[in-house]
Amino acid sequence: MEKPFSTYNIKQATTQIKDIDLSAREVAIYLSVFDKIDSDNDLIRKGAFKKSLNDRGVNSGSNRQIAFLRHHDWEHQIGKFTSLQEDETGLFAVGKLGTSSKGDDALRDYQDGIITEHSIGFQYIADKTNFIEVETKDADDPDPSTGYFEIKELKLWEGSAVTFGANQYANTIDVFKTIQEKQTIQKSLTDQMNIIVKAITSGKGTDERLYDLEMKLKYLNARLIDVANTDPFNKEQLAVKTAPIIQTFNWSGFDDYFHTKETFNDYPQQAVNNAKKGIELNGVVGNKCATSVGKQRATDIVAKRGFSLDVLKRVYAYLSRAKTYYDANDTKACGTISYLLWGGEAMRVWSENKLNDLN
Repeated sequence: MEKPFSTYNIKQATTQIKDIDLSAREVAIYLSVFDKIDSDNDLIRKGAFKKSLNDRGVNSGSNRQIAFLRHHDWEHQIGKFTSLQEDETGLFAVGKLGTSSKGDDALRDYQDGIITEHSIGFQYIADKTNFIEVETKDADDPDPSTGYFEIKELKLWEGSAVTFGANQYANTIDVFKTIQEKQTIQKSLTDQMNIIVKAITSGKGTDERLYDLEMKLKYLNARLIDVANTDPFNKEQLAVKTAPIIQTFNWSGFDDYFHTKETFNDYPQQAVNNAKKGIELNGVVGNKCATSVGKQRATDIVAKRGFSLDVLKRVYAYLSRAKTYYDANDTKACGTISYLLWGGEAMRVWSENKLNDLN
């Protein structure tokens, strides 16, 4: 049995966040735990991170220090680690969130309970990874010899904040054995969805953050439906038909996120002209301004595509925030270009009036 020694690997920690200091923008977390067999059948020993911390830790002086990322995306650095050290529990870290929009979004996600877990990006080392064989007494086990990998050293590249539920139930929905386990999973999914709904309806953060939250909400809803349509598997009760458990998530007042009933595209021509101008100006500066969401929004406006209610709310929220960065005399400023890409002042006024009419 071997591990993928030449590849970049990801491993999730099972510990909770230790502390969050919102005013200092700091989080205290465990990126890994020692002496526990994880879902990859690995058992990491204390000392496994020692060389990486010496080579690329916060006090190493290296220009390639261990990074603090979001979802293992090297273009999504949310801050930096101010402390990384091994203790008796595992690899303890203190991360300070940056003041960029990505750092601000991450801070809100910590505050709202969206970020609850962390994982590491690393590489196995062949001569520091050993398979420890353990005999099993289970006569029904198809493999007479089982065991685990003892990890004495890893090459650590980064630690990432990850959103709950990202793949938590991807491989477990089909194997829960009792009604009680099914209900536990169902409740956990529903609790997570309620947290995300609360974060979305607050309207705080960048448009990119709110879009990501919507996608996570849709994913969790799909998992909830999977759970409702799956019967527990218990070899001693195969003949017993279990009644389906109906999802208990309350969609009242939130239907527009999944069942858009109406769209709106009667925004003024000036908003379309502004979006066209924003695309033109962004081309002049090498398309460096705005996120992919902002660029897509401009494309939608120029094509006169309709806005669902949730998009309409986000357009107004974004333009209300971004207005302060707009300067008609500075056509190379990203604040000006981004404001125009979203339809500019004409779109802000129209979206405000439209929401008032709908209310």
